Amino acid sequence: MRKIFLIILLAFSSLTFANMASPYREGTKVASAFTSNDIDILKERIYVTLNKESSTADYFVEYVIKSDKDGSQIPLLFFAQDYKGNYKVWVDGREVIVQKIPDHYTSGAFDNFSKSFYSNNKNNPEVAVQWKENSNNIYPLKDLIYFEVDLLQGEHIIRVEYTANIWENRSNWIKEYGYRYSLSPAKYWKSFGKLEVSVNANELGEDIKTNLGQPSLGKLDSVAVWKFEKLPADLFEITFTPKVSSFANLLLKLEPFGLSLIIGSLLLIIHLLLMWRYRKINPSKRFSWVMLVGNLVVPAIALIFFVYAFGLIDDVIGSHASRYHGYNFLVLLLYPVVMPAYFIIMWILDWVMKRKFHK
Repeated sequence: MRKIFLIILLAFSSLTFANMASPYREGTKVASAFTSNDIDILKERIYVTLNKESSTADYFVEYVIKSDKDGSQIPLLFFAQDYKGNYKVWVDGREVIVQKIPDHYTSGAFDNFSKSFYSNNKNNPEVAVQWKENSNNIYPLKDLIYFEVDLLQGEHIIRVEYTANIWENRSNWIKEYGYRYSLSPAKYWKSFGKLEVSVNANELGEDIKTNLGQPSLGKLDSVAVWKFEKLPADLFEITFTPKVSSFANLLLKLEPFGLSLIIGSLLLIIHLLLMWRYRKINPSKRFSWVMLVGNLVVPAIALIFFVYAFGLIDDVIGSHASRYHGYNFLVLLLYPVVMPAYFIIMWILDWVMKRKFHK
């Protein structure tokens, strides 16, 4: 019977984790530049500084480009959403004005970007940007940021600065934080030169992870640098999970089921002791009110504590608790199943005690 109870509770509790809301709270979405066919990008450098107090990251992205022609042109287009403050661009040390592409611009103004765009309707070109593996998000051209500048033929440096808001993944007990930078537009560049990525985690004080492998220089807990001759991935991601107390780790190992099992076992022992004491004093009584009351109360408390345990563990974890557990209170619907099973076991034990003391 105990095994049956365990299987039922585990199966039902797993269903209670269902939650229709996404576990992700999206932060800033920014991608490498879309480039015109008249521009070679010789090098892209990405510098990221992680800020603990503000839960943001400062991005400094530098492009070393080579223009094939002189004159006024739109060399790069940028995708950026939900960043903090301003998105700033400098060309050869001079800040330029950036803005969303106006609705009245036609696709003809960006014919040189044709390899980057696609659409069934030529008047409404779109771009694909990747924010997770094997999944593209499609955006209309007007969602991009553009600028116009006079360029001489030859090499130039374009620098981008912005502050990124953090992403949150609440699918586990402790939130996983991170930042995302899509490298996928680089697949459409006229040519791919070199990529250098630098992450400064000195202020963060947490162990970070990236999907770029081991750094070429430095360490992940301070300043790490990666250097690539080809595109390493479609997405550059930084993630970290805050450390919690040893007590919180213990509770996470036990989980709500383990905690409710401990409480239920303690209640079972107390119930048995009270039943033993009652039968010792009243061996001739037909029914034991201690047994009857305990049969109603013990399963109820064990199931209620299972629900309460989620909040208890979250409170011990603190501000980094995900609190994303679905409808765990539905486990209370198991009471009509658990209580009769518990009642039968306790009734048999009470009958054994009654016979023992009656003799």
